[in-house]
Amino acid sequence: MEAMQANLRVWLHGLAAAVIGGVSTAASAAFVDSQAFNFTHAGLVALAKVSTIGGVIAALAYLKQSPLP
Repeated sequence: MEAMQANLRVWLHGLAAAVIGGVSTAASAAFVDSQAFNFTHAGLVALAKVSTIGGVIAALAYLKQSPLP
């Protein structure tokens, strides 16, 4: 039982790392196109959308590589 919990913990850690990596990569768009992703309301909404999509894509890629334990 402890081995299964350890495997699940490692898997969740990997999933969280993938999501964080995807969000941070997408958030770098703010440096590339600072006119579109500025700190106004519209810019923050656009940045949130791009970051969410980046996180989801990274999570799906992680699930493809490492399915549920």
